[in-house]
Amino acid sequence: MIELILCHLVGDYVLQVDFIAKSKGDNFYHMFVHCALYCVPFYFLFGISLKLLFVFATHVIIDLLKARYKKIDYKTDQILHYIVLMILWLV
Repeated sequence: MIELILCHLVGDYVLQVDFIAKSKGDNFYHMFVHCALYCVPFYFLFGISLKLLFVFATHVIIDLLKARYKKIDYKTDQILHYIVLMILWLV
């Protein structure tokens, strides 16, 4: 589980530049770039796999809900990301 948390922290904070963080809600390309970069640490853990696709797809959905559609706040965004990590840990 520690590896999954580290992947999340690196992908969501270290690999996300300020410009992308600010523009991903208005620009689908920037959202795609963020979600692809978010998956890089997970790639080293899972390789090309359905788990990696699951990480990408859920990250797109969660971040769209927060950044573009403003349906969830930061806390809910993080809770959902950690639920995804728990699912990955259990399967």
